[in-house]
Amino acid sequence: MFRAGAVTATIPHSSKPSTLYATFMRPLQLPPTIRTARPDEIPMEEETLARIRESATANIVEGYLLKYNDSHDLPFSFFAEINIDNTKMWSLFKSLSVQLPEMICLVYNLKDEDPFYSGYMEKFELLNKIEEYQIEIINDGFFEIGVLYADDTFMEEIFIKSSKYLQFWGVDEPRFRNTMAEFDLFEIPNLNFIDEYPLVTEALSIHNIEAKETLEVLEFLKAITD
Repeated sequence: MFRAGAVTATIPHSSKPSTLYATFMRPLQLPPTIRTARPDEIPMEEETLARIRESATANIVEGYLLKYNDSHDLPFSFFAEINIDNTKMWSLFKSLSVQLPEMICLVYNLKDEDPFYSGYMEKFELLNKIEEYQIEIINDGFFEIGVLYADDTFMEEIFIKSSKYLQFWGVDEPRFRNTMAEFDLFEIPNLNFIDEYPLVTEALSIHNIEAKETLEVLEFLKAITD
């Protein structure tokens, strides 16, 4: 159970070294709940401490990475990961979501747990319902959420990771790049993401006393999709 004041330290999924590049761009604006761990908050292991030091020069800025789907196991053409300032995340999520077909599915889960997939719902009805919790969606690092449409020949999904960057599985690459350009987001081959480094996630209620608790949000999502 999550409590006000709780702090969870998370060691990244992969600790392999990455090549770091200097950038003229300013650092990404993260939600107040997400930050790189301090040395006194993690196991005193040299590899992990080195990753904290590397995070100081990591290229964690606005932009996106794009990879093409070479396996074709699922019917999407490309996969992208997107850094965007936290204040603009909801707008980008909505902009990508409204481009999906008329019937979409909601996907959500607690951090590090398996996702729940709802049945298909009318797109604008679903988006209007979850907009009530946009503050929690873009700031609460203890859950993840997204929307998707998939059939035998077409799959697109927008997903907000717990560390609050976006993942996108898409079919129409020109449309995607045009949307990114509308938000002044461009492809950056050496882009880094905050969860590549030792990470601390704080309860949203520490920073916003009016915010709903994680489990309350998940109960609401379950209620609107049952």
